[in-house]
Amino acid sequence: MAEGLLFNTIEKLIGKLGSVVVESWNMRDDLGKLVENMSEIKAVVLDADEQQSTNNHQVQLWLEKLKDVLDDADDLLDDFNTEELRRKVMTDNKKAKKVRIFFSSSNQFLFSFKMVGKIKELGKRIEALNVDQKNFNFTNRTPEQRVFKQRETHSLVPEEKVIGREEEKKKLLEMVFDTNVKENVSVISIIGVGGLGKTTLAQLVYNNKEVQQHFELMKWVCVSDDFDVKGIAAKIIESNTNDAMDKVVQELRKKVKGKRYLFVLDDIWNENRDLWLELMTLLKDGARGSKIIITTRSEQVAKISGSSSIFFLKGLDEKQSWRLFYQLAFENKKEPENKNLVSIGMEIVKKCSGVPLAIRSIGCLLYSMEAEEDWLTFKNKDLIKIDEQGENKIFQLIKLSYDHLPFHLKKCFAFCSLFPQDFLIEKKMLIRLWIAQGFVQSSDENISLEDIGEKYFMDFVHKSFFQNITKQFDGKVCFQMHDIVHHLASVISSSDYLLVKERGQHVDKKIRHVSFGFELDSSWQAPTSLLNAYKLRTFLLPLHGLYDNFEIQVSACISILSSFRRFRVLNLNCREPMKIPSCIGRMKHLRYLDLSRSHLIEELPRSITELINLETLLLNHCYGLRELPKDLWKLVSLRHLELDGCQRLTCMPRGIGKMTNLQTLTPFVLDATSKDSAKASELRGLNNLRGELEIKGLECLRHCPTEAKDINLMGKPHLHRLRLEWNSQIVGDVNDLEKDDIILHDIVMHSNITFLRIVGFGGVTMSSLVNLSTSLDELSLDNCTRLQYLELTPLHVKYICLGDLPSLEWIVNDNNNGDNSSTFSASLTEIYLFQLPNLKGWCRCSEEEMSKGCCHQFKSLEKLWIVDCHNLISIPQHIDITEIHFLNVTEKVLQQAVTYSKVEFLQLYNILNFKSLRGVFQHLTTVCDLSIRNCEEFDPCNDEDGCYSMKWKELTNLKVLTFHKLPKMKYLPEGLQHITTLQTLRITQCVNLTSIPEWATSLQGL
Repeated sequence: MAEGLLFNTIEKLIGKLGSVVVESWNMRDDLGKLVENMSEIKAVVLDADEQQSTNNHQVQLWLEKLKDVLDDADDLLDDFNTEELRRKVMTDNKKAKKVRIFFSSSNQFLFSFKMVGKIKELGKRIEALNVDQKNFNFTNRTPEQRVFKQRETHSLVPEEKVIGREEEKKKLLEMVFDTNVKENVSVISIIGVGGLGKTTLAQLVYNNKEVQQHFELMKWVCVSDDFDVKGIAAKIIESNTNDAMDKVVQELRKKVKGKRYLFVLDDIWNENRDLWLELMTLLKDGARGSKIIITTRSEQVAKISGSSSIFFLKGLDEKQSWRLFYQLAFENKKEPENKNLVSIGMEIVKKCSGVPLAIRSIGCLLYSMEAEEDWLTFKNKDLIKIDEQGENKIFQLIKLSYDHLPFHLKKCFAFCSLFPQDFLIEKKMLIRLWIAQGFVQSSDENISLEDIGEKYFMDFVHKSFFQNITKQFDGKVCFQMHDIVHHLASVISSSDYLLVKERGQHVDKKIRHVSFGFELDSSWQAPTSLLNAYKLRTFLLPLHGLYDNFEIQVSACISILSSFRRFRVLNLNCREPMKIPSCIGRMKHLRYLDLSRSHLIEELPRSITELINLETLLLNHCYGLRELPKDLWKLVSLRHLELDGCQRLTCMPRGIGKMTNLQTLTPFVLDATSKDSAKASELRGLNNLRGELEIKGLECLRHCPTEAKDINLMGKPHLHRLRLEWNSQIVGDVNDLEKDDIILHDIVMHSNITFLRIVGFGGVTMSSLVNLSTSLDELSLDNCTRLQYLELTPLHVKYICLGDLPSLEWIVNDNNNGDNSSTFSASLTEIYLFQLPNLKGWCRCSEEEMSKGCCHQFKSLEKLWIVDCHNLISIPQHIDITEIHFLNVTEKVLQQAVTYSKVEFLQLYNILNFKSLRGVFQHLTTVCDLSIRNCEEFDPCNDEDGCYSMKWKELTNLKVLTFHKLPKMKYLPEGLQHITTLQTLRITQCVNLTSIPEWATSLQGL
């Protein structure tokens, strides 16, 4: 812990000591002396930090002792806070503010006596260190006070446009599409120093729309310094490395055989040719035109890989470098009028040698410095130290940006070293981990720590420490760190943080935070060196959240749980039958506990409710979990309780309504059969809930539907997503089922709800939808078996998904009139209809009205999925649709769907009575990708009019064509050879196809 972090730690501890209430303790003098000695040490610790960097062994020992004392002081103060919380829970006095340290009961007296002794002992250790520091002749120093300009922040920031790589992208695309190569599989190497943008260039090509249409199979694999053939193969097939090598090899060969693929192997360091050849034997069966792009800093890596094309990436030129710099360093991304500032900036940019990562880092740093004198000081004082030679120069430039971070961000950055290189880190998880370690501080109790953590995160994004910000399919926001940035985090944190990369790696006893960069399986046992690392505050398994197949033996879990008391963060998962030992209740400092994917845990010990400081409890996919502890309400600090995938969980414990700090609670399960279960009324006061809320078991409210009002959604303005579920397996009489509409009506939703999913609704009519806010963007209805009528017209949703509604005949029930109908249909951009066997049409308008353009016309629709709706006979017009997926629908609906459309992606599966594309061709001139599968009557050469087979040439934009399982197809239509844009033709399981014409063999992909 260097870089001034000890100074910050001491400063925080002094503040905490000053807030302890000591009137009845007779220890005011002890605390006063403690604060005095700590203040004297604080004055010199910056100088001590600097001296230890010169390898002064005695100073290093002194600082290590100081860190130990500060950790003990932090634990001691945490004991005070814990006791205060415990007494609040015991007295159940919500209005209590400061609980006095001295109480009359014997237990309280013993605690007080024990704390007095600990403070005296701590005071002696601090005093001894203060005496010792005077022998080193440290000088008093205070950190520089800098005022930084802040950017306005929001949750997701688009990457600035990649500058200066247009020509490189064009050349790389030519290499990727080049078919004039000897081998079916060819390798392209991108070579350049760290930070040049090799990965970015590969991403530009990988995400190119034409590239994605050209290749049947694509995969991006981050390799880094561990070239593990089995691991790379497992990533390609999305398996796990615990599978046997034979199984992985077999699956990979099956996956690539005969397919034109593009694989990107990012950041390769391996120079062992034998390992490369071993990998290539698994990949050699790809179709002609398959490509492997590798990015590397080493020309030797490119040679041993047998690259057919080598791309040497150079730095940006002076003009490009300046353009990137001023977009980041100046307001409004424009060059300033101050010529002096421009001149200074240009000199600084030259120092970055055209390396985009360095330019971004320094540009973002200088954005926060407004004064010209600050820029001059940076140029003449900081930059002058940078070594001009080698890649270390880029590292030093990034380190300069780190040096200017405030203390709280330095701590957060150091913690990131616990994640493996190139790891996709989830933002929400990381912020919670920062909070658990006490790194996130707020002086305003009206602003949540999570919101402050969000600001920290965006600071790192704006300073280019975090990159590749993406939103995953499940809505989670993730990011990565550049390998140079990750290396910096590892270097500055090495004395306290350890990422264990292989079995048998020693864990030094001074380590405070440990993480595992490989999967721990059932053969792993906690090594002795780990169990001896008594200072541990973090035990993290980042990879175990990615798959369901990794597990730790019960004995290993128990040894971890029973060996440590100082954890703030604990992450364990065990798939064997296991009873969590009661000793977990002794981890009184624990803030973050993740037991997710411990599949066979059926219950938690009651002692877990003694973890009174616990803020985050994750039990996702604990499939065997039947119940939560009855006294769960005692966890008064808990803010996040996640129970996704706990299918056997039947209820919430009574008293959960007292946990008013909860921000995350998913799901909330209602149960009418247990007297110890929470009722809907317990949701009334949980008004800090945010994000998503799922309520299951709503059938329990049928006896008194108005209880739904107790949910009090109007008091929960931070909720944005809502899932409501009735158990459709519970059969009630018709009168009971009709009460579901009353329940839905009384769950009054506020205008911040943008997503609503309803499952198992038992009524015939869902009239309550008229009360939904017009701000709703997404609506999903599933497994509502009796539902016949919907009132959707007041809504303006963009996304609608209707599935397993066997009684539904019409989606919109009004006739061709009314503005509401018009606005509802017009706002939709995505429609998904699944398993609606009785659906006749979108609306009741006649075919004549639809052909003229009825009021339900889709004016914004982009994607349309219709699956298993075989009675559907009509859908309104839509002109902007680009993507259509049809399965088990009629040919008539297909004709309606493509008429007047601009469809680019058309997938057809098992279209009923579908014999040909006659009458449709003229509407498919914009199609780029066409797939026809499992259509028993379809014959592409059905040429009754004598020219049908030539009609295919009208598909003038077609690039990818797929025929699968078409028993009537005997020949390929002649018109295909005249489609100049066609690149890929895929034909599978067309058993009666007699031959492939010669012209087809010239396609890039066959």
